[in-house]
Amino acid sequence: MDTDIEKATPDDFAEILELYHIATSVHKKLGIIQWDDEYPSGETLKENLESEVTWVIKVGDKIIATVTLDEDQDPQYKDIQWAYPSSNVLVVHRVCIDPSFQGRGLAKRLMLFSETFARENNYEVIRFDAFLGNNASQRLYRNMGYHEAIGYCYYHPDMIMCNCFEKRVY
Repeated sequence: MDTDIEKATPDDFAEILELYHIATSVHKKLGIIQWDDEYPSGETLKENLESEVTWVIKVGDKIIATVTLDEDQDPQYKDIQWAYPSSNVLVVHRVCIDPSFQGRGLAKRLMLFSETFARENNYEVIRFDAFLGNNASQRLYRNMGYHEAIGYCYYHPDMIMCNCFEKRVY
């Protein structure tokens, strides 16, 4: 699949929001309850687009994958026992792949892009949290050499449990 990763623009908002809705619906049918009608919120997605921290993969004009990269660590991260202490951290948020394009290595491409972006922008460590019930993403992150930190984050009204991953990139 010949596609580039490019910075999203505010004009991509509706399509990115729809991509999350589609992925969330398919995930729910599979018992993967990592996102819901409240998260990711349209407000969060708009803020990320305006801050120019969201990236997409397109086929033609259609967005088929997205990720957000910034320095915003969830407040719960302060209670996590990270193996790589650093104040120079890139955080990966919401890797999302159109369900009809899953299984083609797009999540791995976004993560490799994140690692390159981190190195090029002088970050020392990548961090993120991941829903424990998403076996495919758990397997991907481990296979890519991400270290599982000690501790968990709990999100949303249902107290969804996520583990945290990190990787040195310098």
